[in-house]
Amino acid sequence: MKFLKIFGLFIALHLIGWGGTHYYQSQHPKEILIVADTSYAMRDKFPAMLEWITDFDKKARYKHIVVGTDKALLGDLANLPSKNIIFRTSFGSLTAENLARYDQTPADQKILLSDGSQQPAGWKLVKF
Repeated sequence: MKFLKIFGLFIALHLIGWGGTHYYQSQHPKEILIVADTSYAMRDKFPAMLEWITDFDKKARYKHIVVGTDKALLGDLANLPSKNIIFRTSFGSLTAENLARYDQTPADQKILLSDGSQQPAGWKLVKF
């Protein structure tokens, strides 16, 4: 009987810990900024980039994802009518000035989807 009480206490403590963690993470999601390089040179990589964004979104529990391109900020990924909107235009090339618009964005993590021609400080680069 003593074993069952100890085991029950162990299970109760774990459930309380998991519930508390879930509640805290739900109330304080991490802000993630994903910026896609939509330059003309990356046009062939758009399907792979879209697949990467879709996979990241599926695995992004307790995260608030904001999406932009090197041309403009698009907004919350969940509020976009379609993820294809991210890649509707392609022109120009990615420059440091294009990424400078995101310097003041309050994000816990900034991810750049590009070919590696730009490697800005403070960004995680995903090469395509």
